[in-house]
This record gives sequence, C-alpha cells and structure tokens, in this order.
Amino acid sequence: MENARAFRIANIIFMNLIPLFGVLFMHWDARELILAYFLETIIVVLFHAVRLWYVHKRWGHLPETEAQRLKYKPTDGATQMTGGFMPIFLLLFCGIFIFVQSMILGGFAEKSFPDGIFQAMYLAATGNLAWVLISFAMMQLIVLVREVITSKYKGQPAEELLFQPFKRILVQQLTVILGGFVILFGGGLAYLFVMIAVNIAIDVFGFFIDNAKLQLAMTHGDPEKEKQYEELKRIMKED
Repeated sequence: MENARAFRIANIIFMNLIPLFGVLFMHWDARELILAYFLETIIVVLFHAVRLWYVHKRWGHLPETEAQRLKYKPTDGATQMTGGFMPIFLLLFCGIFIFVQSMILGGFAEKSFPDGIFQAMYLAATGNLAWVLISFAMMQLIVLVREVITSKYKGQPAEELLFQPFKRILVQQLTVILGGFVILFGGGLAYLFVMIAVNIAIDVFGFFIDNAKLQLAMTHGDPEKEKQYEELKRIMKED
C-alpha cells in the first residue's frame, strides 16, 4: 500500500515537473506550455483507451465483474455500451472535445499560431516537445504495465473507468482559457507559474481526496455534503 502511494506521488511530481522544467530551463513561452498540456492530454486519452480495452478483454466476463455491473442504474449511459465500444467512444468524445478546444485556442491567439493550431501542435510534437512527449508516454506506459502486473482492475467493470480522464480534460479546458488570455495580453513568467500551480493543486487534491480528515474538514459531517463529496471523489479518481 505504501509503495502504491509513493508511486502515485512520484507520478504526480514527475508529470508536473516536466512543464516546470521547460519554463525554467528551456525558456518555454505560453504557447509551448499550452501545447505541452494539449499533447499530454492526448497521450493520456490514448493510453486510457488501451486500459479500457484490456480491462474488458481480460476481466469483463468474470462473475464478480458482472455483479458489479448490475449495481449501475439502467439509465447510466455507460452501461448501454458494449465493452468493446467503450475505447472507441472515449477516443471519439475526447477527440471532439480536444478539437473544439484547439479551435477556441486558435481563435484566441491567431497571431501566435499563424499557420494554425494543428500545424503548431505537429511542429511542437516533432520539434522542441518531442522529448517531453516521450517522457509522458513512458510514464503512462509504466503506470499501465504496473496495473497489469498487479491485476489492479480485476473484478471492476470498464464502466467505472470510462470517465477517469475527464478530470484531466476539465483541467486542460482551464489551461486553455488561462493560456488564451496569457497570450492575448502578453502575460509573462508569473502567469505561466499560475497555470502550472493550478494543475499541480488539482492533481494533489485528487491524490489526497480519500483522506478522512480532508473529507471531514470539507463536509463537516453534513450528509448532503458527504454525498456531494463522494461524487467529487468518483470524478477526481485518476487510477
């Protein structure tokens, strides 16, 4: 258990140190930082699609998995999908969302991306940010392999995992909005640190959200707040 906690903390620190290192030592500007977050999200979504496929393929028909599946309400959209379609749904939904965000960012900062936002992402991925993307991908691969080795999701239906990356997408949306204004109004290094700090704060909160003392401090034992907290906990879960 302690090893798992240490691994998750190391993962949070590593993923957030990369953009911080880029700003401090590689002189990234707002455009490169935003593109890094965009491309990181794409990598996370791709690996999660593989995770959904694997979980359903290996454990989707176990009795305990089927028992867990029955706990979902019939009106839950995820339960209406076949397990094999869930990775495709994830890629389609997240792909559309990322496309819309890209268009919004391109509109915010048209002068900063004269050749278009998608061309800028391609050039960044094959240029300055190539090593960063390799680092992101390697870390996601390590996490996935560790989950496979430890049978982390045995007996857990893929439906419970489908919405995990959506927290990251919400963080990315905030990054796009802040980043767009940073570019529009010529924000400097301080604005970039704010963007990174917001991302780190959300990740750290997601890690400690299971802490009983934190839950009590935020809900004060109120049943309605407890219910809301449990729902927030479900959304914030990363792995």
